[in-house]
Amino acid sequence: MIVSINMKKSAIWLLAIIASTLVGCNELDNYDAPNGGIYGKILDATTNEPIPLPVQGSTGVIINLFEQNTTATKSIDFYAKDDGTYANTQVFNGDYKVVVNGPFIETAERTVSINGQTELNFTATPYARIDISASASGKTVTVQYSVNPTNPGLSVTDVYGYWNFAPGIDNSGSNYAEKVTVHENSGEITFDLENSTTFQSNLYKIADNGNKVYFRVGAKTNGIINYSKIVEIAL
Repeated sequence: MIVSINMKKSAIWLLAIIASTLVGCNELDNYDAPNGGIYGKILDATTNEPIPLPVQGSTGVIINLFEQNTTATKSIDFYAKDDGTYANTQVFNGDYKVVVNGPFIETAERTVSINGQTELNFTATPYARIDISASASGKTVTVQYSVNPTNPGLSVTDVYGYWNFAPGIDNSGSNYAEKVTVHENSGEITFDLENSTTFQSNLYKIADNGNKVYFRVGAKTNGIINYSKIVEIAL
């Protein structure tokens, strides 16, 4: 194929433009990286234990950082983890108001001066505390649970039992394999996995994960769902 001199010149000119653009972008993006971070736990004000939360993601608990004494108008937002901890390692040093919106009777809020990786713990009161244990007989798993509202004036309307292939479990349809709804504040929920179509059609996932299956209980109290810890069972 014959390539004309003009075509060669055009190609060289195009490459020069691209190179100069990339250099210009690098100069524009040459900002200092964040020099601090924030991490901690969201603790039950009564038990001092981390409050179990929804799965980190679209249904999760959001941490809002509002920078103080600057012209910033937008908060820095990120998700807490389902075990009641949180972390953001890429935050600029400075003063912040930190707000945690979760399944708590009152919003948790504190101020902090971030200087390097800074720990900040919160206390809050969930609508209900949920205790669970689980045991397996073959592929039948029985979950014992107890839901305890944190205030006598609070009303539990629904209790949910879940199992999933992965340890992330909450009331979002993408975060459980199957769900059972009951209405008693305490009792047992039985999962007959041997006769579960969902379980049988996903045996390969379970085998790849060491035959581990995960269970959790949620309770809707005054319209808000709190969760138990997640229990792992090896079948």
